[in-house]
Amino acid sequence: MELLDEKDLQILRELELDSSRSVREIAEKLGMPRTTVQERINKLRRKGVIKRFTVKIDYSKIGKPVTAFILISFMPGPYVSQKKLAHQIAMLPDVQEVHLISGEWDILVKVRGSSMEEIGDLVIEKLRTMEGVARTVTCASFYTAKEAP
Repeated sequence: MELLDEKDLQILRELELDSSRSVREIAEKLGMPRTTVQERINKLRRKGVIKRFTVKIDYSKIGKPVTAFILISFMPGPYVSQKKLAHQIAMLPDVQEVHLISGEWDILVKVRGSSMEEIGDLVIEKLRTMEGVARTVTCASFYTAKEAP
């Protein structure tokens, strides 16, 4: 895959900051012609560098101010693989991210909820009852310094 040049990287940074801005606004900020910015965005989409445009939600304003990370130890069995379990977990409400990881734990899950009690219910009533889940550890987030859009 060909590397991105500095103009592509600048456009990506601007889109990461706020993808709702118009191409004209981004072009003015970067001092580039609008058509150049539009062509480069289209090229980045065709190449799959830009997968989609989305929104950044303030979860505290929609009643989900609590963030937690759940570490899961996978127990292999005849009916579920680690990837299949990860996909099943990803379908649960309030689950935002699911990663297969290396080290002592096998799966890392990011969840949001209205309270630690709600997240606890998710862990106890849903996650721990799923085939392939051997044990869990839940870590509450106290503060977020940086988060991906």
